[in-house]
Amino acid sequence: MQNKPETLKEPHVHVGKTIRELRRARRITIQQLATALNRSTGYISQVERGISQPTLKDLYAACATFNVPMSWFVDLDQQPGVDSREKDFIVRASRRRPLLHEGAKTELLTPQLDPKLEFMISTFEPLLETEVKNVATVGAEYGLILRGKLELWIDEEKFVLSEGDSYKFSRSSTYHSRNPSPTDPTVIIWVGLCV
Repeated sequence: MQNKPETLKEPHVHVGKTIRELRRARRITIQQLATALNRSTGYISQVERGISQPTLKDLYAACATFNVPMSWFVDLDQQPGVDSREKDFIVRASRRRPLLHEGAKTELLTPQLDPKLEFMISTFEPLLETEVKNVATVGAEYGLILRGKLELWIDEEKFVLSEGDSYKFSRSSTYHSRNPSPTDPTVIIWVGLCV
């Protein structure tokens, strides 16, 4: 049996690598992911190393666990017209990887996931309010309002931000936000640092 050229990867190898990147970026252990997918840790390890191919049910469960769409697992290197020289350096606007949030569009602005830094752009639909986040984690979030207004609660203190305003808070705080406009979206560019 002949080996395949290095440039043509089996799809499950890319999927396994992507699952490992997501898991590490979200600081989820193999055991936690195995529990979420109702699988063994050995199976998850084999999937991440490209030895086993995940089922469609496994992929749907991974999408729910990581809060990403199925398209997150598409190998952009294998798509026609993609310049493979750019993959480690450039994110084209048309090729941003989205995260799923009801009423919000959040896209990754870096070529790969990084467990220490999140660089994102979010668009909040009119009147969208995020859930309260009160799980103490390390790090901080920094943001800049590119368009619209944002109501931001940090430890129950309310702030109203407008276009051009910026913020920073510790992720050990309790926080949530809301687009107060009934007609206009709010666009935020933000960075999350995980120390």
